[in-house]
Amino acid sequence: MSKPRKSSAALAAREKARAKAEEITRRNEELIELAAGFFVHEDQLAKIDEDTEQKIAELRAAAEQKKTTTQAEAMKVVGQMLETGESKKSIGERLGLSSAELKMYIPPVAPKSPEEN
Repeated sequence: MSKPRKSSAALAAREKARAKAEEITRRNEELIELAAGFFVHEDQLAKIDEDTEQKIAELRAAAEQKKTTTQAEAMKVVGQMLETGESKKSIGERLGLSSAELKMYIPPVAPKSPEEN
C-alpha cells in the first residue's frame, strides 16, 4: 500500500479544517439568533415591568383620590354629629373611635372674619 501524497494529505486536511470552520460558523450563527431571541424577551419583560409600575401608580393615584373624597364625606358626617350638640367623647364612643382617631374626622374650624365678631 502506498502512502498518500503530501498534496492529497494537505488537501484532505484543508477540507477537514474548512468543514470544522463551517460547523463553528453555523453554530455561532445559531447562537447569535438564539441570543437575539433572548434579548427580545428580556426587553419584553422590562416593558411588562414598566407598564405594571405605571398601572400601579395610576391605581394608587385613583385610590388616593377616592380616599380623599371619602374622608371628606366622613368629616361632614362627624361635623353634623357635632352640630347636634353631642360631645366629642360620646361621638367617639358611638363610632368606636379613640379621641385621637376622632380628631382625624373633625372638620377644621374656619377662622371667623372680623365682621362676624
